[in-house]
Amino acid sequence: MNTIQSNTKFSFPTVESTISRFSTLILNLTLFGLPFSLLLLFVLGPVYGIYKKGWDQMLYPALVCWGISLLILVPAVNSYIVKRKKIACKIVINDHGLLFYNAKNEITDQILYAELQISSQNFDVYTVTPVGGSIAPLLEVTVRPDKIEKATRRIDMNLSLRVVKNKFTLYAHFLHGISVFRPDLKIDSMALKTFSIAPNTWEVNKKGTSLGGWLLILTALIICAMITGIVFLL
Repeated sequence: MNTIQSNTKFSFPTVESTISRFSTLILNLTLFGLPFSLLLLFVLGPVYGIYKKGWDQMLYPALVCWGISLLILVPAVNSYIVKRKKIACKIVINDHGLLFYNAKNEITDQILYAELQISSQNFDVYTVTPVGGSIAPLLEVTVRPDKIEKATRRIDMNLSLRVVKNKFTLYAHFLHGISVFRPDLKIDSMALKTFSIAPNTWEVNKKGTSLGGWLLILTALIICAMITGIVFLL
């Protein structure tokens, strides 16, 4: 029996990510302000030193600083400018699955209900906390896209350059979709508790930016402010 086809008559609503404009502004100022501060510190700083003290005293320090700047600025430019088209800016969950869209409304990534597979774990859908990774737990599933080998996927409802306000709602709706279109898969009850989801209504009791998200933004702001302060003190 095809589980997907058996539920096609069910009118499953579409939910999109909602963005916090203020938090996103702060995040982007931090992300782009940090490379700008590093540019001042490691690129223009040595240039000013050469102007004041000459090549004889500043050549070696300048080469070291420029080498460090290349190691930092090149990956930053590549990630946020060159590969900007591949960066997702919207999350959509509908009757097909989880879809990530870029600024041109093109799909950059997706996890479809039809691709989900039975896991070798006790549950097919569960949460994990990556070591040295995300502060909040992530959802983990097993997928088999295009009939290739099975692979585990960790689902993060965060966006690189935007702060998502309704992350828990997105998790809840995706889990709801799994229960509707893939009832053959077992969802760990801890996943519902982690994202404050009521199992009977699939409603979220906790909304908005998490404490971990605010701490991450605050930490980034402090680091950016410290580097900027060092630049202007030199």
